[in-house]
Amino acid sequence: MLPKALLVYRVQADRVLPAFLGEADHPWLRALIDERERFVGRPRHELAARAREPLAIASPPRRRALAAHALEGLARPTAKPPIAARRIRAEVFGAAAAIDAPREVVLAEVAQRIEMPIAKLEHELFADLPALRPVPPLRQAIAPVDLAPRANLALVQGLLARADQVTIDLTGNALPIVRRAKRAGLIVNVTSGATTRVTFSGPLALFHHTRIYGRALGAIVPLLAWSSRFELEARCRLDEGEKLLRLVSGDPIAPAVEPLAFDSALEERFARDVRRLAPGWDLVRDPQPLATDRGLVFPDFVLIDRDDTRRRWLIEIVGYWTPAYIARKLAAYRAVEERNVVLCIDERQRCAAGDLPPDARVVWFRRRVDPGAVLTAMGIAPATF
Repeated sequence: MLPKALLVYRVQADRVLPAFLGEADHPWLRALIDERERFVGRPRHELAARAREPLAIASPPRRRALAAHALEGLARPTAKPPIAARRIRAEVFGAAAAIDAPREVVLAEVAQRIEMPIAKLEHELFADLPALRPVPPLRQAIAPVDLAPRANLALVQGLLARADQVTIDLTGNALPIVRRAKRAGLIVNVTSGATTRVTFSGPLALFHHTRIYGRALGAIVPLLAWSSRFELEARCRLDEGEKLLRLVSGDPIAPAVEPLAFDSALEERFARDVRRLAPGWDLVRDPQPLATDRGLVFPDFVLIDRDDTRRRWLIEIVGYWTPAYIARKLAAYRAVEERNVVLCIDERQRCAAGDLPPDARVVWFRRRVDPGAVLTAMGIAPATF
């Protein structure tokens, strides 16, 4: 979750207006990028000290901190800290306690004992401490025109992490975005009309998983640019009270790569195993959503008997959930007279107390869906080989 200090916005009546970076900020963004580049390979505490000083070009401090945060998100992954650092410290501190000698003598004694050059020993001694680790380079060069929308995206994601409800109206290319939300396990309800309306439970509406759920919800935002038009509204709980965040097509937010396919290793493995265990059935992945008077429902699979196509089962894999959410989902399936439904529910991602509906046909899972348990729930005997 973006730290509160980096939430740069102003409040106007009941609205929260993000302080987006734009073209006017490009000169100091260039200075910020150049300064970070200058500190690559040097200890992080030196960059942190420089960040507390003003840039050569005037810049708003909080916006600069937001942009620096976004810039760090583009850094190459850092190598794991040396495991030997703790052992070396133990050796040095033990020697210092055992012999009453100057620092240089203690280091020389330890270096000789562990057969390590003194210069390397001094470098490794505190190499696992975050402030002393080197500043990594960026994965690739970035220009101010690209950094500004990335900072804006981080700001929006930080605000959404403090929301209790999010609604998005989509025109065009909505299905991949909804599919991506489902793959992320988000609690999502979809209705269709002139636009596709997608309503999410916000992180703060849930009892658990708020940080992880907020991150999953934030990952949907950069995909919105691939719809023809979108309008997002969220109720955010801020220091000033509950305020409405509104985003629309054209807002300066960095887009994601084009959402062509959204595969899940869990689903791929499940599909492979079901085909192996039920050779007389056809498994169709991502069937068309079902329209009901309650909205749209999106089963992940449909399993069809090859000898009698009237026999079919819908399978949906559920991530984050509440009992009320499961009840609404089952009611939607019943509205289109689909009663052969199995819900595979992640038992770790429960977000509220309460009991499941008594008519729910559920297969619980942790990390992996057991295909044999799903087939058994359907009354299908898994094949043995």
